[in-house]
Amino acid sequence: MTALALLVPVLAGLAAFWVLANQPTRYVATATVSVPGSAANSASRVGLFVADFAELAVSGTVLQDVSKSTGVPRADLDDGLEVARIGQSSLFTVVYTGDRGQAVEPVVRAVIAGTFGNLVEVSDTDADLQAAVAAYDAAVAARSAYQDEIGTLQPDRDYTDLSSRIRSLQISPEIGSVAIIARLSATRDALVPQIRRMQELDQAVQDAAQQRDEAQRAAESLQRQAAESQSSSTIQGLEVVEESRTPRLVQGVGVAAVAGLLIGLAALVLPDLLRRRQPASDLPAEAVPERRPRPTVAAGARDAS
Repeated sequence: MTALALLVPVLAGLAAFWVLANQPTRYVATATVSVPGSAANSASRVGLFVADFAELAVSGTVLQDVSKSTGVPRADLDDGLEVARIGQSSLFTVVYTGDRGQAVEPVVRAVIAGTFGNLVEVSDTDADLQAAVAAYDAAVAARSAYQDEIGTLQPDRDYTDLSSRIRSLQISPEIGSVAIIARLSATRDALVPQIRRMQELDQAVQDAAQQRDEAQRAAESLQRQAAESQSSSTIQGLEVVEESRTPRLVQGVGVAAVAGLLIGLAALVLPDLLRRRQPASDLPAEAVPERRPRPTVAAGARDAS
């Protein structure tokens, strides 16, 4: 039993070695990618960019498109794709391991292109730009509506013109100048709240225009990054090699040997444990200890006592 228990892990290790050694060759495509554009200006921004890239690269949005374009099943993409930053540099790697040597490089390129292309959508820059443009258009429309309401485009200029006419009448009085000045002054005073409202509307238009311009610059920046996804300045290198079988063999044989050892020990110890728990009545006759009769006192000895 001891020899058999020791033989089980050996056989399990040999079986695992045979199975793993006869598996088809796997191929590894590794692309070294640089963080493009302004995202590479600081270590913190590089870290955020790589984290966003890694999260999006393994998302359903990207992998579904990659599976359609390359013909690789989605399950294989989930199991074989990895994204990792290289130390603290502005470089990171995109690695895919698969069974088809001709497919691993197209998969990596498709993942890089799809991820860079979708980063614009993930960051919501398009939605932000549309919202900023809509806010600007609304501010311009509100100003135009108010100008139509008060009947003038620039009440501040009208105020200046009325002030000039009033000063002219004060310098060179005419017949009825007092009445004219009073009417012009009333008209000019009515322009004051209109001027203030127009200033508020003008400021709202300026703020909306500034937000629109910032959103436009942000969207253009990320669109340039997406356009650079397949440029030589972004993909620093891409190589395809056969995956080394040694790590898999060592790991697989080790796990099988340990599992076999546990099974062998269980087979060795379990029968003894079962015998110890078995009731004495169930034991074979030779296993039950013989009971010797207790010595009895002779009748004469009892009488003498």
